[in-house]
Amino acid sequence: MFSLVNFKKVHFSMDKEKIIKSHHNFFQFCSKAYNLMNPKNKLHTKGCKLSAGISVINGLKIINQGSDNEVIIGDFVRINKSTIIIRGNHNKISVMNYASLNQVELYMEDSHNEISVGEHTNLFGKAHLATIEGTKILIGNNCLLSGDLHFRTGDSHSILNLTGERINPSKDIVIEDHVWIGTKVTCLKGVRVSKDSVVAATTTLCKEYNTPNVIIGGVPGRIIKTDVNWTSDRI
Repeated sequence: MFSLVNFKKVHFSMDKEKIIKSHHNFFQFCSKAYNLMNPKNKLHTKGCKLSAGISVINGLKIINQGSDNEVIIGDFVRINKSTIIIRGNHNKISVMNYASLNQVELYMEDSHNEISVGEHTNLFGKAHLATIEGTKILIGNNCLLSGDLHFRTGDSHSILNLTGERINPSKDIVIEDHVWIGTKVTCLKGVRVSKDSVVAATTTLCKEYNTPNVIIGGVPGRIIKTDVNWTSDRI
C-alpha cells in the first residue's frame, strides 16, 4: 500500500509526466494529506486561498493579514523552510510546476501585488522577495537563483522633490526565462534581465538589461560580456 512516508521517494524517482497523466488525483490527495499532517507547515489562514498540486512542502508558513489573497502551488513543487507574508488584499503568489524554493521569504504589502516563480525554476538559498504598492516580481522558467538574494519592487518610504511631490514610485521586476543569478545579488525596482543571461555574484541590479545572452556584474550592474549562454551541467 502506498504510504505518505514513501511519497517523497516517489516524488523524486518516478516518471513525473506519467504520474500527472495517469494518477494525478490519487497523488494530489496523498500530497495534500502529507503536507497538512506535517507539523512544520502552517498552510491555512483566513483570507488566503491555497491551491496546491502534487507537491512536497516541508516547513512553509503562510501569514496573512488581509482578504481575497491567493497562493497557487503547481505539481511537483518542492518548498523547504520558507515563509509567505501577505499584508493587504487581492494579492497573488504562484509557484509553477517543478519549481523549488529553499529558505525563501515572499513578502507582500498593500494590495494587487503579484509574485510568480516559473516552471523548473530553483531558488536554492536564503532569498527575500518583496512587492509593495500593486507591483509584480515575475521570474521566468528554467531559472537558477543562488542564496542571499534581495529583490524589492519599492523603497518602502517616500522621496519627495522640493514641491512635496513623490518621485520614487514602486516598479515591477521581471526576470526572463533561463537566467542564472549568483549569490548575494540585490535586485531593485524596475529591473528586467533578458533571457539566457548570467548575473554575477554580489551584483546590484538597478535598471533594465534588455540584451539577451549577456553576463551582468558590478555595483551598479552593467553588461560585462555578450554572446554567452549557460547550462547547469558541468561540461
